[in-house]
Amino acid sequence: MAKREELEVTVLSREEVTTFPKIATPVVNVLVTYVGAGLPPHTVTIPKDKWTQAEERRLIREDLERRLKARPETYKV
Repeated sequence: MAKREELEVTVLSREEVTTFPKIATPVVNVLVTYVGAGLPPHTVTIPKDKWTQAEERRLIREDLERRLKARPETYKV
């Protein structure tokens, strides 16, 4: 298996946000906003009880790979 190229990112912020998907049942998520690989800033969401730096890095890597595969649409108006 080939080693994946390392991508450098800058974490701009980590914010805890509480939502209520069910009434009276709070869920706390960590919103991690990052920038890297020549792309605009983007945010990944991690449940607070599952947040680790390793999980954050894994989710950012997956997000970057998905975004780098996408091709922008160009047209004239």
